Amino acid sequence: MHYLMFLFVCVVWGTSFILMKYASVVFGAMTVGGGRVMGGAIFLGLMLGTVGLLRKRRQRGVRFGVVAKKRVRFMWRRHGLGLLVPAFIGLGYPFAMQPYLIGKYENSSFFGMMMCLVPVLTILASVVMLGVWPRVREIVGVVGGGVGIWMLFGDAVERDITAIDFVLAVSVPACYAVSNTYVKKKLGELPPAILGAWALGLAAIVVLPMGLVSESVVRDVSWLQISWAVMCILILGVVGSGIAMWMMYEMVQKRGPLFAGMVTYMVCGFAVMWGWVDGEVVTSGQLIALGVIWLMVALVQWPSRKSRPQELPVISSNV
Repeated sequence: MHYLMFLFVCVVWGTSFILMKYASVVFGAMTVGGGRVMGGAIFLGLMLGTVGLLRKRRQRGVRFGVVAKKRVRFMWRRHGLGLLVPAFIGLGYPFAMQPYLIGKYENSSFFGMMMCLVPVLTILASVVMLGVWPRVREIVGVVGGGVGIWMLFGDAVERDITAIDFVLAVSVPACYAVSNTYVKKKLGELPPAILGAWALGLAAIVVLPMGLVSESVVRDVSWLQISWAVMCILILGVVGSGIAMWMMYEMVQKRGPLFAGMVTYMVCGFAVMWGWVDGEVVTSGQLIALGVIWLMVALVQWPSRKSRPQELPVISSNV
């Protein structure tokens, strides 16, 4: 079952970039990002509510609602400010920046491939935030990943992607790395579904209203295009941010972070594949850079027989 979940998450997150491209034709970047987090929050909230009702029926005579409210208040008092990190650094900013870049250049494969940088940047974040120093092969992987980044930069120049936008593209996986490391360090005691629901909900409260107020629907589009864009946002929210996130955390808990972290390897490949299907140009430099980064990520994440005193944070793209 977990292998099916693994394949499902790979396909969903790899497909999310082409869906963002279609949604960005009609809606602004913050509206697309806000719709994603809102859809995911609603799904996880309904899932948790359903589980709560089932528990209430089983636990007769227990004031389940009162207990649940006390737990929510306690969690907010203890982790309220900490939840802002995964909400805005790990969800809000990346979910708005990705559709902005994809819509600006009408290219999903290149920006989808940038997710290959998440594992390497997570290694760097773990040194600073957790004090976990990499092994020799992990250092080689970080340096090799830098070579892949440089190759991507050359490919970006050929595509007329400005240096500022390239830095913004790199900032997205950097935010994922920092957010995942912070969750590992500060929020590890929270149940994954509850953490996801709170983070998505907080991000939606800010990002979606800002998008609806500051952005407008493109006027020269048909109702068919608008309907398809709305459908893409619904899929991105419910499936890509809700179901896929729940499955990701399920794999982390039952099979471990190394098994779940392998999702990152495949996401970039699916993003490139869908971009090629949609008529985007896939250059040889892009494929070579992708291969170099994949090789370095595999080197960094290859399981070791010796146990480490502290495990690296879960590597997840969150797309």
